[in-house]
Amino acid sequence: MLISNPVSKLNFSSNDAFRLQISQHTGNDYNCCYQCGKCTAGCPAGGFMDNPPTKIMRLVQAGYLEEAMRSNALWYCVGCQTCTSRCPQNMDIAATMDALRELAIKTGIVSEDRSKKLVTAFHTSFLNNIRKHGRLQELSLVNSYKLRTRTFLQDASSGIKMIREGKINPLTSFSGKEGVNAKDQIEKIFVHAEKGAHTEVPARKPKKITFSPQLPPAIKPGQTIGYYPGCSLNGTAKEYDISVRKMCELLDIHLQEIPDWNCCGATSAHATSHRLALLLPARNQALADAAGMDYVLAPCAACQNRQVTTRRALIESEELRNEVKSTTGIEPTGRAEFIGVTQLLEGYGDNELAKRVKRPLRNLSLACYYGCLLVRPMDAMSFDDPENPVKMEQVVTTLGGNPVDWAFKIECCGAGLTLAQQEMVEDLTHSIARNASINGAKAFVVACPLCHANLDMRQEGMRKRYNDIEAMPVYYISELVAVACGADPAEVAVGKHFVPALDLLNNQ
Repeated sequence: MLISNPVSKLNFSSNDAFRLQISQHTGNDYNCCYQCGKCTAGCPAGGFMDNPPTKIMRLVQAGYLEEAMRSNALWYCVGCQTCTSRCPQNMDIAATMDALRELAIKTGIVSEDRSKKLVTAFHTSFLNNIRKHGRLQELSLVNSYKLRTRTFLQDASSGIKMIREGKINPLTSFSGKEGVNAKDQIEKIFVHAEKGAHTEVPARKPKKITFSPQLPPAIKPGQTIGYYPGCSLNGTAKEYDISVRKMCELLDIHLQEIPDWNCCGATSAHATSHRLALLLPARNQALADAAGMDYVLAPCAACQNRQVTTRRALIESEELRNEVKSTTGIEPTGRAEFIGVTQLLEGYGDNELAKRVKRPLRNLSLACYYGCLLVRPMDAMSFDDPENPVKMEQVVTTLGGNPVDWAFKIECCGAGLTLAQQEMVEDLTHSIARNASINGAKAFVVACPLCHANLDMRQEGMRKRYNDIEAMPVYYISELVAVACGADPAEVAVGKHFVPALDLLNNQ
């Protein structure tokens, strides 16, 4: 909620300093924004915001930074990068939201809306957990969030199912035994992030950006590559880890886990601390480089996105490389390239994959759902068309399935705000599921644990609210590859999903 009286500009010195900081954080020249409205038109959360992206940009441009920082829009932004990817002036609008949110927290000039309190409670609980353990302990995160927000009954039944299915182990969650060994390095990273200024971003200039796909990774049978499971695959997305490992076994690809890897910071770091969002994944880059890895499989789209953007920043910034060396003792070289499951399969090749298909996915109509972070930002991810990606469909076709043509394959599902903004997540996933269903899909295929959680775990609540679609199973792409290559569906933990998913595969 905005303050009731008209908001005046900050005093000149503060205003000037804040504008400089935001420009350094984003690389934007705000004079270049001509208020075309494309950012707001594509924003999945725009309908929930008091000041949608177009207005936020105008407030910064005009110098009304206090009003921008008090906006509840900062706490509904899901960081999907849609606004940035579609800006005709090459402005990083998503980074503007991040920079304003970070400034709002540091200065105390914040919205009093409940959305701010819920989102901040989640980010605080998340980052405190990482600072303590180095890797996310999901049960202790949820408990901390519930204590801060008094939302004790939220997702209670889902939590019980996860414990029953072995996705959450209360003993390890509270003991922290699965944390990072070098916790002193994690603490140093947090201290550096608190004391350090922003890493200055290169200036952005208006230009037309066209998609130019990068060459696929060179992946061959018998090859060993690095593996970064990320935190979710050790817990609530355990079936993704199980199916990825089984898929690689059947494809004769060997995985070598990055030694003592840590959490990349996920949504909470990049939403609240620009420097922390670089330093946490930079440690993983340094460890992978030191281990001599050329490719590292990161199945989580959010993890891969953070690692890819950080690798780029490390290559461009000697200052950042030196800072990573001061905290880890290792200077990152940028040798290791982090790739997703779809990239891995593209590099493996359709012909080689087709040779290993033993159980084609006949008569299975699937909506390939990419979400946002697999293909954005376009210049960093650059493995598939950011507006109409097709490479997941190519994999499904090779497996014998029937990918449907639909319109919502890159719309955001709400990402990491599933706890703090549950109603918004249900609204967004309903739009996605309804479009998929109308176009003939019987199930989803995804390559991200956040996408899976929002489409799978939130589906029951969403369907009760809207009551206009049938249940739709949600499969990880690795599950379908493993099953098509001969694995039993139960073997790759398909039965652990919230929406029953075994029957559709067993009836193939």
